Amino acid sequence: MSNQVEELTLHIPDGINYECTGCGTCCGGWSVPMTEEDYFRISDIDWAARKDKFVGKSLFRELKDYESKDTPYTHAIKEGEDGHCPFLVDKLCFIHSQFESSTKPSICQLFPYCFNETPSGIYATVSFVSVGAVNNSGKALSEQREYLEQKLKEFKTLYPEHQPNWSKLQMSTGIPLTWDEYLEHEAKLIELLRDESKTFDQRLLDGSTYLMGELKKKRESSSSSPQPVSLDSAPALKGLDKQLLVALHSIYFPVKTLGRGEQNFNFYRFLYQSIFLGFLPPRIKVLMKSYSFEELEKMEFPFGDEEIDNLIYRYLFQRIFGKLYFGAGFGQLSLIVGFHHLSIIYALLKLQSKALAKARGAEKVSYLDVVAAVRQLEKRLGETALDGMAAATYELLMFSHTRLSRILAHS
Repeated sequence: MSNQVEELTLHIPDGINYECTGCGTCCGGWSVPMTEEDYFRISDIDWAARKDKFVGKSLFRELKDYESKDTPYTHAIKEGEDGHCPFLVDKLCFIHSQFESSTKPSICQLFPYCFNETPSGIYATVSFVSVGAVNNSGKALSEQREYLEQKLKEFKTLYPEHQPNWSKLQMSTGIPLTWDEYLEHEAKLIELLRDESKTFDQRLLDGSTYLMGELKKKRESSSSSPQPVSLDSAPALKGLDKQLLVALHSIYFPVKTLGRGEQNFNFYRFLYQSIFLGFLPPRIKVLMKSYSFEELEKMEFPFGDEEIDNLIYRYLFQRIFGKLYFGAGFGQLSLIVGFHHLSIIYALLKLQSKALAKARGAEKVSYLDVVAAVRQLEKRLGETALDGMAAATYELLMFSHTRLSRILAHS
């Protein structure tokens, strides 16, 4: 680790706890990637001699070129027949139980801790794929500084080239933003997010109103700032709004395993969907069913449920605190469009939670519906990437304050 990195302040969020609950849920749904060192260390062990379930089993595979591109990984542990890591035995890691934590794949040693390097220091967060993180289980991260500093060293060893480029920050396209200016805006966005007297929809819309007003100041424009919008009087969703939501939902909440080229937002695929499939009523698909926007809007999303409110607040707060929604933290999006995308993500969470509730025949959304939606979303946000064309499309389609008000009001 360079001296520069060692000198950077490690920022730890308040109100975020984590402790592994031992449920084993995190160890399923994907092939665990391995560095070359991981692969040789783990594959050299005679696992069949240690447990009968491994006799005759092929446990590892080499990653395809597109899977390993721009990553330190060369191989992966194959998923078991039940969709979980085959080394998950009685909800515990068999590698860990037979040896020690340092024998596990590097990514498993780090999970669920995440670190984002910025000009003002390194920001620690936890992945909400983890059930322990979702439920805010265990000790506060602020009480785990020594342990987090050790995990940061491991992170820098695994990702020595991880130095995000924050030099091209923009308030919106063509309007530069300094890091100090950003930190002032972030403090305001978090202040608005903490206003428990308002729904999350209104808090996010207030954040958009604030940013649009600040943009006007930077442009030194005489045009009026957006007036506070009443969500109750927001116009109905337009066709393009629905097409955008369907396109994003299919990426963030896929109903099937996505193939090569399907995992990321693609401008040409979106154009084809909008032009050639636009005559079909857009629907949100979940499991073996699909629902219209009108059906889902009729189902109320719970506000005032302590568990659900706490989960949503922590999820949105972590994204903002960790700088994981704009700039080098997400596709080099401008601050305004990055925040609007985060707000649209919340709208998609509502739609997915409602669809899950409907699919199981329930009349209202439960905490577990929201948990399932958050975990799937977090996993996909960690897997997806934005190329230049996709980012430019986001800037075009997600800049509008009015569009955001429609989406938040009618999701």
